[in-house]
Amino acid sequence: MIKEKRISGFKVDRCDLCGLCFHLCPVLQQPIEEAKLEIKNLIEGKDSEYVLTTCTTCLSCNLYCPQQANTYQLILERWNDLYKERGALPLSRFVCPTEEHNIWQLLNVFFSNQEKQWIHEWMNYIPKPSDKVLLIGNYTHLFPFIIGGSKLLNYFKPIDRIDQWEGGAYLYQLGYLDVAQKVAEKTKKDFDKWGVDIVVPLLDAVHYLFKEVHPKEMKVSHDQKFINYHDWLIEKIDAGDIKLPNQLNLTVTVHDNCYSKALDGVYWENPREILKKCGCKILEMKHNKKDSLCCGFGVGPSCVGNISMVFNIMSEAKKKYEEAEETGAKALISYCGGCIYLLWASRELLGKKIDVYHIIEIVRMAMGEKINYPQDHVKRAWDIIAIITYQLLLSVFQSNFFIKRITYDKNMSTFHPKKYKILKLIRSLFNISAVRKLYAKMFRILMPIMKTR
Repeated sequence: MIKEKRISGFKVDRCDLCGLCFHLCPVLQQPIEEAKLEIKNLIEGKDSEYVLTTCTTCLSCNLYCPQQANTYQLILERWNDLYKERGALPLSRFVCPTEEHNIWQLLNVFFSNQEKQWIHEWMNYIPKPSDKVLLIGNYTHLFPFIIGGSKLLNYFKPIDRIDQWEGGAYLYQLGYLDVAQKVAEKTKKDFDKWGVDIVVPLLDAVHYLFKEVHPKEMKVSHDQKFINYHDWLIEKIDAGDIKLPNQLNLTVTVHDNCYSKALDGVYWENPREILKKCGCKILEMKHNKKDSLCCGFGVGPSCVGNISMVFNIMSEAKKKYEEAEETGAKALISYCGGCIYLLWASRELLGKKIDVYHIIEIVRMAMGEKINYPQDHVKRAWDIIAIITYQLLLSVFQSNFFIKRITYDKNMSTFHPKKYKILKLIRSLFNISAVRKLYAKMFRILMPIMKTR
């Protein structure tokens, strides 16, 4: 395959410097004249630290632009410039499956035997041309019990390739565009080698990357048909193939993730329709759909301080929870696996009580399937909090880095974890209720001091 230079998604010829993208942004809210100067500086590559250190990558700016210039992609380009200059912060190793130490590698220490069995099957099955492939994804991998064992998997061959990096979705969101380009090329080779015709990603973000970003910005066109999972789910429910006899009678509010805003919000309505079919009543948050606030994960690329990153992320998550609580809903629903891990970790650290579900769990309950809620989620949240704590300690002694390898070595400890005695000690302490409460309280005390936004 001939590699061609990727194309910027930003349409500079359409931008008239009106500044509405940053003026209307629910996070930036820049005065209009400042917003005009900010967009001009970004285009010219001049210092423009306000946006680049404040943006939460929520994608709303693209929807506010009357000219459809795609301001979001301009921000990503400037972050890519900064990445090439200074590399990624040490804590970012957390989400890099080819780096020591990453969350997938460290979670192997805490997975149950059942989870290990599911993951082993999903990671090692080699698809056949006749298979309809379901991409489990990097973040559902962290919570395999969300879908593991469900009849929903009977329609697919579930595949879990961590080094597909969710199609490069979160690398793209972080502004690591050159790395995302390599991932696009790798996923094409994977799919073509498998010879499959149909690919169903669990994440809207991944569906968007394969359908739009790869061919239009990375010049990597796939021959496969990509089906949006929520489209498929509604079709099966309406056809009566998936029955929902256990209507839940649950009031919920919906978290619209950043990538749901792609393509003018085509991903918003299906999750809501699915929830209604499961017997849920929806109470919308103040900021929803095009104005929806980030769960916190999207703060990462705007952070310039390693230690402050966690506190910045959690401070944004706090805003999300406050809006969810204001609705009076019983549960907060996410249809993004990436948001789920962040929302559960922040729920425990912030001491929130509202229930948090992945939309697949709602469907499973309406189907009559049993899930071990909330015990599985609470345990996994503290597994992840222990890993974040451990990573913070390690990162103090580490420098910024560049992602040099996108494919994992099967001999690396992602598959053969070490003993990690310190990590296990931290996690064992979190088994004590009083320790968890004290740690969470200390975190909340430190948050306004340590955050930089």
